[in-house]
Amino acid sequence: MRTPTVCHLCEFGSVYGGAFIESLIFLSRYCRHELGIATFCVFIDGAKNRSWLSKLDEEGIGYGFVPRKRNVVGRVRSLLSGCEPVILHSHFYKFDLTAVLLKYAAFKNTAIVWHYHSRSGRSVKQRFKDVLKNRLLFNLLGDYCIAVGDGVYKDIRDAGIAPGKSILIYNGINTGRFLNKQGVSFEVRKDLGISGEDMIFLLLGRNPLVKGLDIFFRAAEELSRKYKHCKFLVVGGDQTRAFVSQLSCDSKLGEALLVIDPVEDFPRLLNGVDVLVSASRREGFGYAVIEAMASEKLILCSDIEPVRQTYGRSKGVYLYPSENWTMLAELMEKTVRLPSDERQSLGLANRQHVMENYSLDLWSEKIGQLYKGIIARHK
Repeated sequence: MRTPTVCHLCEFGSVYGGAFIESLIFLSRYCRHELGIATFCVFIDGAKNRSWLSKLDEEGIGYGFVPRKRNVVGRVRSLLSGCEPVILHSHFYKFDLTAVLLKYAAFKNTAIVWHYHSRSGRSVKQRFKDVLKNRLLFNLLGDYCIAVGDGVYKDIRDAGIAPGKSILIYNGINTGRFLNKQGVSFEVRKDLGISGEDMIFLLLGRNPLVKGLDIFFRAAEELSRKYKHCKFLVVGGDQTRAFVSQLSCDSKLGEALLVIDPVEDFPRLLNGVDVLVSASRREGFGYAVIEAMASEKLILCSDIEPVRQTYGRSKGVYLYPSENWTMLAELMEKTVRLPSDERQSLGLANRQHVMENYSLDLWSEKIGQLYKGIIARHK
């Protein structure tokens, strides 16, 4: 007898597994213990030999690999030969049609779930194609399309997903990994070459224009004129460094600005900073913001569409009008001038907000209950 299985079709091959792999693990545990069904993950070939695969091995989660192209139906069907897929759950965009074609060609009674993790931000031509795909295929054959945030939910509705098949389930994080550890803070600052007396503002700038690195840079310049003990830390790769290099031509930030490569142990890095800045122009679900909040950090965030509903209600999150670097600089100064006890209190409020709304335990239960209802309808 073949094993009832949820199959995750994942356009994912990142060097670091991060919150996405952790979410699959937490959901797999829930499905195994509460629903009695197994989990199998399909990743792109770029995920081969990634260190995070060992975590799936430890959990007994099966996995396989396919090329990064849309038509991989035959390969996925072969990978699932020993399973009875009860749900085909695609993540991001690439394998949406694969799930539909698999249902049509091989697994007639299987449910289809699409899961969108980011805003579309695509060309008019691509959006038109998506509308046709959604209206003609998903609304006929699909079960649910999950959006991770309010902005993403608006996108899938605008793209033609029917109201009864659109659902908003905020992502979650492993809150146990994100803790405020004072001893670790000293070690991180020592590694960065930054004094324990300095105040560090962090921005993740892997996609520098979308993440608003230019806005952060201008605000940092303004703040550094008044406060010499402020440091500005940016995480990113070659694209980010080139972007910063262009901005730095006439800048006086000098050694106050530091760019480092992405790190696997992001919780450790968060322990070394004081404030996380999110200057994003577009965002699906701000994992880094939620993780920083869980680490009891203050947040300065652009007031874009999904932010206010997701985490803007927490006392330790300060919002400023998107693109307005002068307002961001004013909020930076406000955090610098906050008494340490007030900063600590606001950080604790941020962690409490995450614990109540964005834990992976809560997320897994919501997805698991969605699965339970879907499977019951397909019996």
